Amino acid sequence: MLLPVVAIVAVVAVFGVDKVIDTVTGVFGGGGTEIIAEGEFSIMVSSADEKKVKSCQARQVIQQKQCNNLKVVVIDAKKMPYIGRGIREAWESGLPGLLIMNRANEDVNRAASCRSKRYQRNYQGTSCDEYPMAPTDEGGENAHVEEVPKRENLCQGGTVRWQYPKDGDKFLVVISNPGSIAPQSYVGVDIAKDQICPT
Repeated sequence: MLLPVVAIVAVVAVFGVDKVIDTVTGVFGGGGTEIIAEGEFSIMVSSADEKKVKSCQARQVIQQKQCNNLKVVVIDAKKMPYIGRGIREAWESGLPGLLIMNRANEDVNRAASCRSKRYQRNYQGTSCDEYPMAPTDEGGENAHVEEVPKRENLCQGGTVRWQYPKDGDKFLVVISNPGSIAPQSYVGVDIAKDQICPT
């Protein structure tokens, strides 16, 4: 009985609590997240996709929206803390970070996620955000939905409109400024309303 406890303590001492929790979440929950940091630049990726960006610097991923030949869509948690939270929760539940663009699916997927009975708008000026995004092969009925300030959804639309690849292309979603991810679900107060977003 004592041996397993000693082994667990040793693993935590060597790898750290956060890494052990991420690993356990990945094994039993089907997903997880990893943070890749570089000075003031840092990104969060799904654990399953960490290797896809490990060869690139975080600064390059954020600025060039690309790693090697893989297109990257960057969601800035400083501007969109609740959308960032929803994406992180989706990854932790096992949903993918690597998506395939398919705009033909958008209306059907949105109806299956945000317009379904499982999403109820509770606060004035809010919007439903789904991940994986509606215009992808992976979006739809199994998407994670999150109530977010309407400003964030408009911000996301302006941000990703020019980042999305052509239909049929794969792209990786990453979250920049992961330290700004909202600590709890949206409760009617936009904690990033002072942030300027593209339109």
